[in-house]
Amino acid sequence: MQPLSRRRFLSISAATFGAAAAGLQWQATMGSAQAAPTAASGVVTTPTFCEMCFWRCGGIAHVRDGKLWKFEGNPLDPQSRGRLCPRGTGAVGAHYDPDRIRQPLVRVGARG
Repeated sequence: MQPLSRRRFLSISAATFGAAAAGLQWQATMGSAQAAPTAASGVVTTPTFCEMCFWRCGGIAHVRDGKLWKFEGNPLDPQSRGRLCPRGTGAVGAHYDPDRIRQPLVRVGARG
């Protein structure tokens, strides 16, 4: 067995602490924001993430009568801290857009 160098030790310990911190943060983010209906209005809130851009910020989807009603940032998300970009704020409109692509497109003719 080769001796453990200082560089290898720091690499292993940094990876271990990083994985532990990410696991604890994920548990804190998803553990406290469970899907629960609001008694008075019948709105179900579900923690999810925004797919409008590549950042994948955490969000909370509000569903009323089976339809997406509101989408807001998750304040427990360490990346966005409860804020959404302009793309994320338009998530409800993009979800119900009639021109939205809902299935993969299949090429029929030749390429080009």
